[in-house]
Amino acid sequence: MPLDPHRLLVLRAVHRTGSVQAAATALHLTASGVSQHLTRLEAEARIPLVDRTERGGGRSVRLTGAGLALAQRADDVAVALAEAQREADRLREGTTGIVRIGGFATALGHLVVPTLQQLAITDAALRVQVIEVNAREGTNLLRAGDLDLLLGERYVQTTGPAPPPYPGLVENELFRESFRIVLPELWPVPGSLEELLAGTWVTSPAGHAPRQMLDRLLTQHGVTPGAQHVCTESQTMLALVAAGLGAAIVPDLTLAYLSTEGVTVYPASVDVGSRILTVTGSRREQSASAPQRFLTALREIIGRTTSSGITG
Repeated sequence: MPLDPHRLLVLRAVHRTGSVQAAATALHLTASGVSQHLTRLEAEARIPLVDRTERGGGRSVRLTGAGLALAQRADDVAVALAEAQREADRLREGTTGIVRIGGFATALGHLVVPTLQQLAITDAALRVQVIEVNAREGTNLLRAGDLDLLLGERYVQTTGPAPPPYPGLVENELFRESFRIVLPELWPVPGSLEELLAGTWVTSPAGHAPRQMLDRLLTQHGVTPGAQHVCTESQTMLALVAAGLGAAIVPDLTLAYLSTEGVTVYPASVDVGSRILTVTGSRREQSASAPQRFLTALREIIGRTTSSGITG
């Protein structure tokens, strides 16, 4: 007996919410309706999917190993159904086209905004919705079918390999950019990199790429770190540098997008590290007409930006 894809989505909802009642609320069903779907799905699969010895008073639900495997496969079903819906929307709308693109602030501001300005002239029929999200939020939206493309980043200098995209998603490299050491303009140029490293820094929390790059430089040069200010936003980081409170490590894209008044780039050549800007989407979305039209324009903007120097 073939598996009903809609019952697979019910199983997926139970796995995500952790209970029959919560899944029923999310799916706008009754709890008994959800239970019936699970029972019928077990009959179709001919294998137990729910561990009924771990019901937690009838409220929480634990899936068996087979149930977990099918719930994870149901993610692909959800993506396929979302793609089918978007395909129907595209066919209904003709050549108009809608693209929903997510990403982090500097990439959206410095790359997507100029792309939209160009498209307003060259492809006015294409409608683009911009959503600022972090990597985890963006990937979840892609998997749910609520985003078509996601601008992200992978760091070349990290403590481990970058996690691969989820199954069904494709990640393509857009370009690679370098990180720079920036100083307050009022600081005298340090006599050596070791002298600079031993001073005060404005950096990110442990585990973030700029902090990892700073720690690597400190280790390479055998320098004990000085005082450190810690922040998560690049704008805050550059403001602290401009105020003379420390040096920092930032990528070229940040220097191109945010105000750098009162900030100067360390003049000596240092291999700080780099990152790769990427775009992720489903295989179908990255070959579909509207996303491809947007990506073509985006790559033209990136080509102009990188050929003239991203920090120029």
